[in-house]
Amino acid sequence: MIATIVLGAAGLVACKGDSEEPKRKLQDTHVVADVIARVGSRSIGASEVEARMAADGITAEAAVEQLINEELLLQEAARLGFTEDREGTRTVERLMVRAMLHDLEKDNTPDSISEKEVREDYARHADKMATPERRRSWHILVKDRSDEGRAFAESILRELQEVDEPRTVYERYASGGPEGTTLAVEAEELPAITRKAGIEKPYKKALFAAEAEGPVQKAVKTSYGWHAIVVTEILPGEHRSIDEVEGEIRERLSQKKRFEGIVAIVQNLEAKGLVEYDEQGVERLLSMPGLPERAN
Repeated sequence: MIATIVLGAAGLVACKGDSEEPKRKLQDTHVVADVIARVGSRSIGASEVEARMAADGITAEAAVEQLINEELLLQEAARLGFTEDREGTRTVERLMVRAMLHDLEKDNTPDSISEKEVREDYARHADKMATPERRRSWHILVKDRSDEGRAFAESILRELQEVDEPRTVYERYASGGPEGTTLAVEAEELPAITRKAGIEKPYKKALFAAEAEGPVQKAVKTSYGWHAIVVTEILPGEHRSIDEVEGEIRERLSQKKRFEGIVAIVQNLEAKGLVEYDEQGVERLLSMPGLPERAN
């Protein structure tokens, strides 16, 4: 695989020919003039950082880190003999990096994760394997917190409790309520929520205190007014077994190992003193006008 990529990369570079030389020299001059960091003999310039920020929609710091990491990996690829062309295009550089990481990815597949690792991870994250109880509801809200609003909400609740199909009451108030209604009323359907949902406590308390589906016993007061609540569905909590989540665990752990391998390579190369920041260049970058908004 590596040989194929290197040959293809060399072909790409050769196709550029001498016609690219003036452009490269101009680019190198610009990079040197706006140096942000040096990685070995390679300089990273503000123009490169700005281009990466615009292309990926990331901050200046993240763009600098990406460019440094790519160059560190590229230099390691060159040291290992994967490429000798230091003036290749960014496309070629990325091909080199991809080739160098091939073995890292091959050695850390989901199948490479042991049964012991799966069991230990499952035990560590047992609480995340559980799905808490959820409840779905709808309510008719009287937008008045006074005693008059309470009385009106209680009359709606009694109606809900007495009819065979509470939904007919909901539909009537959803269209504005019966003729002669003087208080503002709103009918709203809510999605299934857990006890930790970010809604007002009185509503949530009444919802989860209900012993069965159907209208709750009393009207509930919140900052919005008085609510006549109907529990429409109770979804019991579930606990996913290790067999159900084994595939997810293996995928996550293999991705984690690949990431840790990349980080180890970069940190090792940084420890050798290959990276040197130009503080003045960094300051110039951060003060440049017209940078993407996320640069801040």
